[in-house]
This record gives sequence, structure tokens and C-alpha cells, in this order.
Amino acid sequence: MKNAKLLLFSLIVAALSGVIYRPCLASWSLFFGILIIILWQRHVRFFLIGIILILPFMIYFFSDVTDLKKQAAIVDQKNVQLTGMILPDNVSIDGDGLSAIATLDSGIIVKLYWTLPTQQIKCEWLKRDNVFKFNATGDLTRIRSATNFNQFDSQQFYATKNITHQFSVTSWQVEKIVSPDIFSCIRYQLHSWHSRAIHNTDLLPKPLREYSQALILGVTPQALYDDNPGVQTLGLIHLFSVSGFHVSFLIMMIIGLAKRLWIPQEVTIVSLSGILIIYFIFAGEPSVLIRAIVAGELILWQKIHHSKFKSYDIWAISLLISLIFSPQILLTLGGQLSFLLTFCLAFAKKLSFWQTNLLMSIVSFPLIIQQQFTWHILQTVVNILAIPVFGTIIVPLVMLGYFGQSFSIIVDSANAIIHFFAMLIDWLAILPGNIVIGKMPEWIATLLVVLGFCMFCREKIIVSYVRILWLLLLILTIVSIRRPFTGEFTTFDIGQGDAALIRTPFNHTVTIIDTGGQVTFGSKQSWQIKQYERTKGETVIVNYLHSLGINTIDHLVLTHHDQDHIGDAKDILRLMHVKKVLMPAGMQSQQSFKTQILPYLKKAEVIEVTENNQVNDLPLKIYHPLTAGQAANEDSVALYGVLGGMSVLTAGDLDRAGERLLAERHPEMKVDLIKLGHHGSKTATDPITFSKWQPSIGIISAGRNNRYHHPHQETLDTLQKNQMSVFNTQIHGMIKYIYKGEKGYFKVKLPHEF
Repeated sequence: MKNAKLLLFSLIVAALSGVIYRPCLASWSLFFGILIIILWQRHVRFFLIGIILILPFMIYFFSDVTDLKKQAAIVDQKNVQLTGMILPDNVSIDGDGLSAIATLDSGIIVKLYWTLPTQQIKCEWLKRDNVFKFNATGDLTRIRSATNFNQFDSQQFYATKNITHQFSVTSWQVEKIVSPDIFSCIRYQLHSWHSRAIHNTDLLPKPLREYSQALILGVTPQALYDDNPGVQTLGLIHLFSVSGFHVSFLIMMIIGLAKRLWIPQEVTIVSLSGILIIYFIFAGEPSVLIRAIVAGELILWQKIHHSKFKSYDIWAISLLISLIFSPQILLTLGGQLSFLLTFCLAFAKKLSFWQTNLLMSIVSFPLIIQQQFTWHILQTVVNILAIPVFGTIIVPLVMLGYFGQSFSIIVDSANAIIHFFAMLIDWLAILPGNIVIGKMPEWIATLLVVLGFCMFCREKIIVSYVRILWLLLLILTIVSIRRPFTGEFTTFDIGQGDAALIRTPFNHTVTIIDTGGQVTFGSKQSWQIKQYERTKGETVIVNYLHSLGINTIDHLVLTHHDQDHIGDAKDILRLMHVKKVLMPAGMQSQQSFKTQILPYLKKAEVIEVTENNQVNDLPLKIYHPLTAGQAANEDSVALYGVLGGMSVLTAGDLDRAGERLLAERHPEMKVDLIKLGHHGSKTATDPITFSKWQPSIGIISAGRNNRYHHPHQETLDTLQKNQMSVFNTQIHGMIKYIYKGEKGYFKVKLPHEF
């Protein structure tokens, strides 16, 4: 390690950034681990110099965190007037929704949203390629953090880009901006060309369009993952980052072309040095691209000065410079994969091609699992085979198809081969073998990465022990995730709707009660409909189940036919293996069942239930409906039973009359925990019935600022009169009652602040 001082310094700075920006067991462990390695070298001079050099980074990181916290502390403001500037390639339009990254005159960066009023205005915005300034009126609010456990956290994601607030525009005026200086003029022009280039890709056929945007223009369109699901399933996301070998390919292509044109090497290298910087600005200045640009510049520097940088040194310098420009880059999956995989290439100098690719798959495996919770058994093999094919065939074809747009035969030929590649990936992804692993603790994922490198060290004895340890740790982690000792009754925060989970200990049975669903008012024209919009059923419910290592639902209970209770059932049925679908007797004859449930059932068994039908392994008993009906509110399925020593009642949108009927038919019934009917509406929560049941805890599932004003004050008064403790998804986010044996406790996902 005596020749790796720069590498060690860059690693300790990187670990320091994790400790300062996101302190946790994993970041602290990495920091102290690298510190121990440095102290182990016993180089007092290096240690002292390192401390002196680290201090500026520490001050810089702390200063940036302080500024970010001050920015996050800005209070929400209604009908505020703001002015600022937007780069055209930072504008995205889907349906009637416009979103952009805007820089306010105060220097603060915000996420901006606006609803396009007419189709004509939408067309005008789609053609807009100029940098513009705006004067707008709207609502400035804090970007909300995730309100469900293991959900994608927008607040954390945008914080890595120094964005803490969003601005919802109600009205504004925009005009073309005048560049204040020559540098700004050049920068604005490059961004304008970038925007124009993105718009021009709309003329390309799929999938060449999405591949061109991702690999050449530095834009990752949602269509890339929606139209090519195999990319995500097989862990090929890293191939579509412009920070990878695409920049290297660009350098080699230009150098090779210059040689054929007899251009002097010095002229080529100097020109390339400028081209890389221009390309960085043209590509939208993504922080993840800095590594590749810095590495490219250093390689060119070597050629001019006939010097030799070690691969570790190039990697370390690019990491340090990236941390200066984007201190939180290693908190993003793109940044982690970019630096980790390029470090693998430097680490694997003496490894074979297959060993190198196996190393890259092993160390990237825990990071990808942390994001998508699933792993396909073909993932490693496909990555090993796809990487060389991608670099030698796909990337050149994408460039050929993009730059050869004037020749249809070139575009069609390139697209045909790329289309075949994409179809092959998608076909492999649907083969059996997609395993739901679940969300690992961060410190375990970090340890698996470190052990992954140790598998390929020189000492064979260490390697054999490490491989056993890695496999044992992985197996124990998967078992602990998929077979927990505790059970839970969880209410999802899915907005104005209802969805809950009952999971018994060791995941013996998994029951989903309702799925939520978006209720729409009025019809939209075709131009207003968003093409790429994922439902809460997928992003919240399925995502959470996968994070728990769950891929099978034993019972999907649909309490009645309202859209806000069954609207996302199709996503649950499509993405999960569902054994039984339970619904109130009479629901199969309803149109909502025929259109929203029946086409997606696959092999699930449908059971219409009444009080007289009890289903094996269902953790709660069916207490309602009494007879077949129309699957309306008054026909809602009511479930009652004991979980962890606490008697639980959940009854969909059952009204007061239904509650009174339950109390009359079951006079011995006592309720400790009740999920309030109809989202806290006054049509439910009968005062007389509640005085009989005497529940101690109530759970309300309702959307924030919903148009129905749920929960109603009358309901809240009833709860207060009965001295109940109340959990509300509007306030507490996801609500979990976790139990083991006769004991249990509550855990909520309160929105946190940076």
C-alpha cells in the first residue's frame, strides 16, 4: 500500500463526506475502517499531511451542510412571487404536466411544476430551446420526504442536488434571457443545442431513441425502463450511464479519426481536452459525468507530457474533484456504481476478463439490491456477456444511428440490431429466476461490498474463508429478512384511499386488505394524459412487500368496489403472485370487477365471502357482510380478530348502521385497535357503538388536503370523547403495529427533515 497514498487519502475524504452528510453505522464503519488502514501504514508524515489536507474538505462539507439546512428551513409560502432562470434541457413535459429545475435569482435551486392549460401551449413549450427567465406566482413548499418505510425518498434524492423546495406555478411570464458575459453565452448556447438534440431524438424509432438520449445526451428517459423492463430486472442500469466507457469510446473514436486525417497528435489531444469540457456542459452538466471527464483529461495529459499516471491515482483524483463539485455524489446509486465499477477495473489489473466481470457483479450486487430488492439468477451471467457486447456493438451502433439520422437505411439497420438486443434482454428477464431478496441493512450491504473485493486478493487462504463468510452472511441476511420473528398490521400512506397489510410472524401468511387507487374527476383529453406515471400500488405497496422479501400474497381482500379501495389491485395482481382474492358476495357481477379485477387475475382463486364463509389461514375472521349485495359501502368486508394480544377490527367503508349491526350480532365483541371506517368520515364511527367497544387506538387512512375534508370533526370528537389514541396517515405517514407473542408496539414513518 506504500504507493497508494493518494488512493487512501481520496477514500478517507469520501468516507468523511458520508459521515457528514448521512451519518449512519455504514458510513462511520467505512470511515474508521479506512482510518485504521492509514494508521496501520505507520507513516507519521503521511498521516500529518493527510490531516492538514483533509481539513479543507471537512470545512467545505460542513459549510455545505449548514447552507443546505438553512435552505431547508425556509418556511412554506403561498402565492409568493419568484423570479429566476431555467435552462431548456432542464424542462420535462409529460401529458399536461411540466416540470423543470429552476435557479432563482437568490441562487436557490428549486423543482418547478406547472400544469399546461392548453394543447397549443404544450406544443409551444415542446419547441422551446432557449434559456429563459421567468416571473412567476405560486406556492413554494418543502419537498416531502418518504412517508412509507423503504419508499423512494424524493427529499433525500433532491438534497443530493442541493434542492430542498418545490415551486408550484399558478401563473407566470417567461422571456428569452440575454447572456451577461461570453462564458454564459457559450454555456447557454450549449444547453440550447442539448435541448434541441433531445427534441430531435423524437424522430428516431424506439429503442434507438431512448438509447441515444441515455448514452449520448446524458438523459435517462422514463421510457427506457418502462419500455425495456429487462434493463432494471437484470441490473444493467450502469450500462446506460454517460459516466462509463461511452466517454472513453468518444476519445478513442476522435483519436482514431484524427490519425486517419493525418492530424498531429498534439493538436488532437489539445482539441480533445476542450471537447470533453464542452461535452460535459452540452450533456447538461451531470455530476456523475465529472469522473469520466476528469479521467479523460488526465489520460490526455499523459499523452502530451509522456508521463504515466497509475490507474489508482487517476481514480483517486477524479473522486476528489467530483466530491468538490458534488459533495453528495456517493449518496446516489449512479455515483456509487460509477466509482465502484471503475475501481474494480483498476483493482483487477491481474485478473482475467471473466474474473473482472464477476468481481463487478459481486460488488454491485448489494447496491442494486438496496434499490430494487430483487435479483435475477441470470444477472451475473448476463452482465458478463452484455458488457463487451454493449461496448463493442451497441454503443457504436447508437452513435451511428444518432449521427446518421439523414440516412434512413442507417437508422433502420442500427435500430433493428439494438431492438434485437433489447428484446433479448427482456426475454431473459422474464425467465424464471427473479428472486425477491428484500432490503438489507446498510452496514451489511457495505460489508458485502468490502468482502467482495477480498474474494479476489492474492492470499488464497484468505480468499477461501472470505467466500464462505460472504455466502454465509448473505444467506443469514436473506433468512432474517424473509422469516422475521415479528408480525405486523400496517396501514399504508397511499393518499385518499385505503390499503393495509397483515403479516404474521415468519411470514406464515401475508394478507393485503384493499389496494388504494386514484380517483379521477372529469375526463382528460389525450394530450393531457401522462404516459409514464406509476401508481401507489406499485411504488408503495409492492415496493414495501419486496423490501420485506415477500413475493407471494396469500389473501388479497377487496372490501368493496370503490376506486380508492381497489383501483390499484391490477398492479398487485400483475406484479405479485396472489393465491386468493376475497371480496363481498355479489361483487363479481359488478362492472368494476369485470374491468379492473377479472383481466388481471391469472391463477388467483376468487372467493365471495359473507359472515358464514371463513377462509383457512386468514389471520382475522370475517364478520361482514351478512348476505350478498352490490359491493357498496354498506356491503364492506369487516375483519376481526386478535393480533399480538390486541383485538383488531377493520371494515373498509362500512357505515354507522353496519357498525351497530356488528355490535348487536356480537355483543361480546371488544375492540382494542380499530381502523376507522370511510377514512374518518362522519358517515361511520358511530358514537353509541364506540362506547360499547371502547377501543383504545384508532387508525385513520386519508389523503392530505383531500376534497372530502376527511377526517370529519364529528368523528374526531367521538374519538376524543372515548379517550382514544389516534394515528392518522396525514400526519404520521405509514402506521405499523408490530407484534411478537402477546406484546406489540407502534412505529410510524413521520416525514423527516434534512
